[in-house]
Amino acid sequence: MRGGLRALVCGVACVVACAAGQARAWDGAGHRMITRVALANLREEMPAWLKDDTSEFACSDMSQVPDRWRSVRVPQLTHLNNPDHYLDVDDLEPLGMTLRTMPQLRHEFVKAISLARAKPDFAGEPVNEAKDLAKTDEYPGFLPIATLETYGKLVGAFKTARTLEELAKQPGTSAELKAKREKQIEAARWNARVHLGQLSHFVGDTSQPLHTTRHHHGWVGENPKKYTTDRGIHSYIDGDIIRLHKIEDADLAKVADFARELNREDLWGETLSAIERSFAQVEPLYAMHQSGELQQDKGKVFIIERLADSAAQLNAIVEAAWMDAAPTPKEVGDLSRYEESEKQGKTPAASAP
Repeated sequence: MRGGLRALVCGVACVVACAAGQARAWDGAGHRMITRVALANLREEMPAWLKDDTSEFACSDMSQVPDRWRSVRVPQLTHLNNPDHYLDVDDLEPLGMTLRTMPQLRHEFVKAISLARAKPDFAGEPVNEAKDLAKTDEYPGFLPIATLETYGKLVGAFKTARTLEELAKQPGTSAELKAKREKQIEAARWNARVHLGQLSHFVGDTSQPLHTTRHHHGWVGENPKKYTTDRGIHSYIDGDIIRLHKIEDADLAKVADFARELNREDLWGETLSAIERSFAQVEPLYAMHQSGELQQDKGKVFIIERLADSAAQLNAIVEAAWMDAAPTPKEVGDLSRYEESEKQGKTPAASAP
């Protein structure tokens, strides 16, 4: 029985993974470039460990993790992960929404989509359930939601690291406890690197125009201007065009706006603005591809500007996360009391931060 169930699950997972496709926004080179440039240009007052070689390498490498998940043969992961990489803005209207009116919370968004599709007068495209093995086609994507969910995880990781750093400064700490604190701090910093890398991925996805539109793998529907319908345009933009123009970190750093400051009271709005900037470039991208300008200097400038927009956005959002993670004296005291209670085998009155 177990062998038969295992074979069935593996078979379904394999089909789901294959059917879901491997569309990416920027290949590994692009995502790593965005991450390196963002970290290299953090403000001077940001912590040194976040700008050192270890963080640069680790975060840039882990910026590819959400794409690596796409090849994992677990249907639950495919169902959850794949729609996080895009938001087809032009598919919101049939659902009775706009980019600025869509719910900010994942399950509220799913509920709103389900209610819209259940209406008798729903004018959107029906889902071909026989082909939608990953059960994602009814969703236009969750990119801004995934971005801020990951931002929250980064804030949490930063807060833990900063709280532990404050505890390590307390006088009278024994050598044994100091050694423990050092290990805790390093573990917390690694946790932050993981989340920062994943956040970089979603911020990077946002700047690839084909991750903001239903025309993600060639133009679909009415096509009066005869834009390409070739599905290969997506992978061409993701990586081939970057290699063609030999784009490097320095190209992004020259044009990225590292003076950009995000409104920390409205990071949702800031994330939507980034999607709007990218969505506005969908048709210009297709037009340049059609005319051949994409392969020329104008196309190189276009791609650099898209990558640089993500580098500047990531730079600003990491700085915002660090500021939002400043621990209060109460949070420092709570963690200290929690650890003391744990050491004595007592049940702490409140959860540790």
